[in-house]
Amino acid sequence: MPSVLFSEKGAELYCYIAKQDLEARVVRIEFDDADCWGGMFELEGGKSYYIFPQPGKPPFPVRLRASKNAG
Repeated sequence: MPSVLFSEKGAELYCYIAKQDLEARVVRIEFDDADCWGGMFELEGGKSYYIFPQPGKPPFPVRLRASKNAG
């Protein structure tokens, strides 16, 4: 499970994956509201990962553990 760092740049959400030295814009996230944030997310370029849903949108920057999308 890679450690990922989510940060906001303007109105966009970005994800940095340290083991791959990859930073990409998040183009889709499964849950993105005040009560639940996370789940499957897709990066620009097509890679997708999963983070356990959080109880609300966290303050950014935030570091979380992600797993690769099995599908």
